[in-house]
Amino acid sequence: MTTTFDHDEFVNACLAAIEEHDPIGAVREVVERAVSDPTSIARTYEVPLDPDNDGILHRSSDLYITQVVFPRGFCTGLHDHTIPAIIGVWGGYEDNLVYRTDGGRVLDGGQRHRVEPGQVLTLGAKDAHDVHAPDGGWSGALHVYLGDLISLERGAWETVDGERGIYDGAEQERRWTEVGKATGLFRTE
Repeated sequence: MTTTFDHDEFVNACLAAIEEHDPIGAVREVVERAVSDPTSIARTYEVPLDPDNDGILHRSSDLYITQVVFPRGFCTGLHDHTIPAIIGVWGGYEDNLVYRTDGGRVLDGGQRHRVEPGQVLTLGAKDAHDVHAPDGGWSGALHVYLGDLISLERGAWETVDGERGIYDGAEQERRWTEVGKATGLFRTE
């Protein structure tokens, strides 16, 4: 029997998990279960993508969930979330360069974490990361944030040893769209 990912069920499980004693651990378990069957998610979120679908599965003051597909060769640049994030990959892979921050400064040289289909990465509120999609193809992941990511003032760095600037979500979206169009990420019906 062919199964597809039920995003409503996933969202409801995440909503229940944030009420647990250890919400980060509970959400991580939900994400781990979801990405344990990456092919069911791939059947639900087929690539090339519908250009009108923003990928947002849920947005509230305490939880933001999105399914993210990064185009081939895309790099996000170093940025923070200021809230915990749980990322579960279902297609391709993500190379995450993860750094600890404090007071707007990057504290360390970063650690590389390759997250492949079926794997999960948890980022703390003081972590910053730079995500790299594979050069040979796109990456797909469920991203769950313990807060309303869109409403937060977030930071970005031009260089690891530079000053923390303000994250520009509109510029990130513009770059993502540009690279997505150039690499065939979107349907052109």
